[in-house]
Amino acid sequence: MTSHQHRILLYTTCYNVLDGVTLTIRKIEQEILAAGHHVCILSTVSGDMTHTHLDGEHPNRTVIFLDNAHPIPFLNDPHHPENTYQCGFSLSSSVKRRIAEFEPSLMHLTVPDCTALHLIQYARDREIPLMGTYHSNIPEYLAHYPGCGWLKHVLNAFFRHQYNFLQAHRFLTDTAKLDRVTDLGVWGRGIDLERFSPTHRSIKFRRKMGFSDDDVVLCWVGRLVP
Repeated sequence: MTSHQHRILLYTTCYNVLDGVTLTIRKIEQEILAAGHHVCILSTVSGDMTHTHLDGEHPNRTVIFLDNAHPIPFLNDPHHPENTYQCGFSLSSSVKRRIAEFEPSLMHLTVPDCTALHLIQYARDREIPLMGTYHSNIPEYLAHYPGCGWLKHVLNAFFRHQYNFLQAHRFLTDTAKLDRVTDLGVWGRGIDLERFSPTHRSIKFRRKMGFSDDDVVLCWVGRLVP
């Protein structure tokens, strides 16, 4: 147990949609708990709510859902709720009360949306340190949607405005010119050596795929963003 316990509020838009961003957030969450600190997840009711405690419950873990979020029309599929995204626009009085009860000593923002603006103001009013991570290069996505390219410059400016309030920043790309903000650096996520380990080697699977026991096999794992 650490001698000084931090109380970290983690804001992510869609905690229960299991995509690359939320899986990263969940890893960060588990590391915080393993170090003996407290964590509070703040998110919308997007995705499959049964995923809320997918990694188990913990006495140092709190989950708060925004009570005024709205579904994103083109990312809302009532037949597949696990892939449905919502977006928050503010902090209600009840959510602010629950955040105050948690008493965060640090606030970590993972998405620069409207709710994040309210969280920034909440932290500034109470002199709570702020940090953020930049996971999805959303402005670049817009170049691939007909008629939406002009929004790229608007979102870039909006994102830079938010990240300029943060004390520390980590990002994986420089195409949004986020280097204009202070104290910016790359946070390497590394490799999970327990999951990706030679101990999981399967000779049977290699032979099934047509590889000999000593062949060097290169694999690439990625995704297509619609």
